Amino acid sequence: MEIKQDLRITKTYKALTTAFFELLAIKKFEEITVNEICEHALIRRATFYKHFGDKLEFFVFIVNEVQRDCLNQAILDPNEPFAYYRNIIQSMLTFLDRNEQLVNSVLGSSYFHLLLDIVNEQAVIDIKAKLVSDQKRGILLPASPDVIAQSFTGALIATTKWWLTQGKKISREQLTKELEQLLIIDIISR
Repeated sequence: MEIKQDLRITKTYKALTTAFFELLAIKKFEEITVNEICEHALIRRATFYKHFGDKLEFFVFIVNEVQRDCLNQAILDPNEPFAYYRNIIQSMLTFLDRNEQLVNSVLGSSYFHLLLDIVNEQAVIDIKAKLVSDQKRGILLPASPDVIAQSFTGALIATTKWWLTQGKKISREQLTKELEQLLIIDIISR
């Protein structure tokens, strides 16, 4: 059963998120203050702090929400292993493309590693759940779901970090193709 969120909370989150992304268009993440976000969103600081402990907690919330949206839009067919892992790769790259402003704002900062950690954590959870489901259906895995999920996402995150910090020297399509060949074939060629 889905729990519905209070409309006031939804409006508050939307206003804060919109304000945050509008401020990102003109400032780096580190330069944005909670006061600025609240003023821009027309939300009281007390309301912000009622929902978030600080700017870092708000950042984690934003990244989780955006990532969830990207994953929800991906077509994840549990009966087609190749398509599932291909969609995980596509979702990761779609997340980065749709949020290029956020990524560029934190690219050279300590928040970049936090961004990658948040994305990695959710990907591990999703992939491990898929692998456990596969095992229950009788599919033999080459390693435990934990090891496979960590290996897959670790390689994906490290490669994505390299791709971003090198200025996207290869196209997204080429990166996707190479990641598919390296990562997916190992998992589904059980």
